[in-house]
Amino acid sequence: MKIAVICAMEEEIAPLRERSSIGAREVTGKTIIEHAIWEGEELLLVECGIGKANAAVGAALLADRHRPDLIINSGSAGAFDPSLAVGDVVVPTTYVYGDVDATCFGYAWGQMPQMPAAYDIDEAWLGRLRGIAREQAHALPYRIDFGLALTLDSFMSDGDRVQGILAQQPETKVSDMEGLAIVEVGQRYGIPVVAVKAVSDIAGHGAESADSFDENVDLAGRHAVQFTELLIRAARGERAENRAAEV
Repeated sequence: MKIAVICAMEEEIAPLRERSSIGAREVTGKTIIEHAIWEGEELLLVECGIGKANAAVGAALLADRHRPDLIINSGSAGAFDPSLAVGDVVVPTTYVYGDVDATCFGYAWGQMPQMPAAYDIDEAWLGRLRGIAREQAHALPYRIDFGLALTLDSFMSDGDRVQGILAQQPETKVSDMEGLAIVEVGQRYGIPVVAVKAVSDIAGHGAESADSFDENVDLAGRHAVQFTELLIRAARGERAENRAAEV
């Protein structure tokens, strides 16, 4: 199985890069694709740049050139759910765009015209992630949650804007700036995408949100990568079991 991990920023990919042996490197604009060996496993590490356009380009280059079997979007996010704390990990089960409004044409809030209103994450991979969360709940120093995530091209520090979004999508757990763009590209190429997002800041607190991001993006990157690594190990173990069963 060929697995790719895609992150927006160097701070988010660095914890995985530091524990890998890096081989060939492809650079196309903002997109960096590295061929890596991690714990004996071949991985593709991708740094795509911030925002939906950079994420879509990076994911499309990855999918078109390398056709991975799974794409994991690991990184940071802002918390909308007040029960979440900095460092907690959220696995999105569904993504919706948080800055799209074509409701005057009869579309749902967050729905791009002629596109789905929401994007559900692959159930089989979500099942694996839920299993890992149950097994590791007492071993990890942070909470693991599952739920709705939004993607939008804004850092969500404005409290009024956050409340306006929650009025439309009250179940929102977190927001990011890349996730749904990567999910959408994966669906077009027939490649499952899962996301692992660690909270770097609490959305809607103005300068405090921005300061929290600056202070905690490295921590969020480490926590997201730690949980991502658990998924990669689980996939490797499952693959080994399947091979043994075939013998």
